[in-house]
Amino acid sequence: MKKLVFAITMCMAAMSANSQVITSKTIDNVYEKVINQTSGNLVYHAERTQGNITTMYTYQKVSTPQGEVTLKPSLKHEYTYTPDDMLSSRVTYRWSNEQNSWLCVARLNYTLTGDSYCAEYSRYNHETHRFEQPQERMVYALYLDDAVNYITYYHRDDTSSPFRLVSQVVVNDQPLLYAMK
Repeated sequence: MKKLVFAITMCMAAMSANSQVITSKTIDNVYEKVINQTSGNLVYHAERTQGNITTMYTYQKVSTPQGEVTLKPSLKHEYTYTPDDMLSSRVTYRWSNEQNSWLCVARLNYTLTGDSYCAEYSRYNHETHRFEQPQERMVYALYLDDAVNYITYYHRDDTSSPFRLVSQVVVNDQPLLYAMK
């Protein structure tokens, strides 16, 4: 699950034509691609505020024995942006049939600093009703002198332990996922 979250993050950033950090335009591009798919059992719906997607819903198509198709809620993502339209967080919810409501699951926070772009994954703690400290971190760093991108993934087993390096990928000759603004 965790690696899937960051793989999705990487794919979303790669889809952006104008910027290699995740922006509101990136979210729009992803949404346009998924709603234009004609096959599959998923249906998507987005809510917008001032032109930006702020909430995206995913529904599963369910066929009844009579041949009717109904939509079952599955996932909800809430997006927040910085004033310059860079994605700052994405909060994920799963639908609970037992509680007939959306249950908060996790959050991805995105930050841009001098030479790196960072995504941190935090789980939601239902007992304390707040997000835990980040458990995973992925850092995209571009060193212009070398024309090399470094994508570094860190993980920690619990929030009191330090992050440990899991993997680092070096990408030569192409800026992948980060660009100077």
